[in-house]
Amino acid sequence: MVRRLKNCWSRNRRINTAAALHTITMSTTRGTALLVALYIVSSSSLLVLNKVAITAIPNASLLLSIQLCSTVLIIAFPALSGKTEMNFKPSPKFVRAYGTVAAVFLATIYSNFRVLHSIGVNSFIVLRCSTPLAVSILDWAFLGRRLPDSKSTLALVGILLFGAMYARLKIAAPNFGLSERASTASGLWWSLIWLVSFLLDMVYIKYVVDTYPCSGSERTLYQNVLALPILVILLVAGFEKHSVFEISNAPTSAYFAVVLTCFAGATLSFTGMSLRSALSATSFTVLGILCKMGSTLLNEILIEPEQDPNCLLCVIAVIISGAFYSQAPMR
Repeated sequence: MVRRLKNCWSRNRRINTAAALHTITMSTTRGTALLVALYIVSSSSLLVLNKVAITAIPNASLLLSIQLCSTVLIIAFPALSGKTEMNFKPSPKFVRAYGTVAAVFLATIYSNFRVLHSIGVNSFIVLRCSTPLAVSILDWAFLGRRLPDSKSTLALVGILLFGAMYARLKIAAPNFGLSERASTASGLWWSLIWLVSFLLDMVYIKYVVDTYPCSGSERTLYQNVLALPILVILLVAGFEKHSVFEISNAPTSAYFAVVLTCFAGATLSFTGMSLRSALSATSFTVLGILCKMGSTLLNEILIEPEQDPNCLLCVIAVIISGAFYSQAPMR
């Protein structure tokens, strides 16, 4: 009788444990799906809003400083008001780790701007679409992931090939600007700098997130706070061609766009830092490309109607290829 009761208790405990694990897994999956949805919406909207804001206020360092300051305030406000808890005094090892994260983050953004200015958007798309293959190898070499299986490898190759085809079709278009055809030596150097910075961004920040565990809000706060001093140096050193005082001449619509970029930037920063703990570096890279190509597809359909259907097919093919990628398990 006692043995029967023990067996029933053991069986019930296993069932309860399995049910609890299933509940946790489902909750985690729903949470990740919500973060992915918010990341896609904020990434797509920020791309458009930044175009409006940087045109009216052509000082990238100033615009980025405003966005980082607003992100810090938005993320810290719930904790400062007593609604949530947040560690505002991280240990020195956290400061060193996230200080490097901030430097890599800013290097990626700044070199991205220089690459776009040097070689144009379409050439940059090819460079961007080549990164998942490289990140998947770094994922395997440094972060303990397995190499992608055959289906996922084909998906990553498809992203690269269809992205290159899209860029090639855009460059060959009759109305393609001559200024975007030029690829100078400086453009090649900035492309290399961006590629190294981006790979570090994907792999090193994933390493820091896994090695120095904290909440998504804390990761977002540390990255943005530690990036601000670097931006102040850029502003004071005069690397920008346009003065910060030119903001006074901007139209009212520009101020409204800047305010919207602050909220979109805060959402993107939080969801991005939160997803880095939930996704592998390669999966996060593929997600970024899908956001970019999704924005391109909407732009080609709604804003600047594309005359060549092959361009639309290439964009759709990149998105479909990315959808077939499956995250590689840990070794």
